[in-house]
Amino acid sequence: MSARRALVDCAVLSLQDACVFYPCCKGCFSRIDVEQREATRCRCYKCGYSCLREQVDYRYRLSLRVTRDGCIFGVTVFGSCLNPFFGIHASGLQRLVENLDGPVGPATRSTLLMKAVADCFIGRHF
Repeated sequence: MSARRALVDCAVLSLQDACVFYPCCKGCFSRIDVEQREATRCRCYKCGYSCLREQVDYRYRLSLRVTRDGCIFGVTVFGSCLNPFFGIHASGLQRLVENLDGPVGPATRSTLLMKAVADCFIGRHF
């Protein structure tokens, strides 16, 4: 995992994809996947960490297209530095989105989440 960090002064133009959070390994923060042999467990194929599906943590991941000094480039922001923008940890937001009951289905909830994220970030300077 790259430990590169940079302070970037830029304006957000758009979101590059629909991923806002992902299931992550508690050990190395890599994406964690459902085990093929046992669907009730998840495993990190990078470090070997394993847990039950209901114990998986989530981590923020925002991939943005930004502009700075007339140049356009991509920036991906990971982790808890995004908690203040969402007002909740990624695992909490994921549970809220997944467990909402009501007149809208999962696809609509996902679309509404992306619209809210776009409305909050596009045009902002960081």
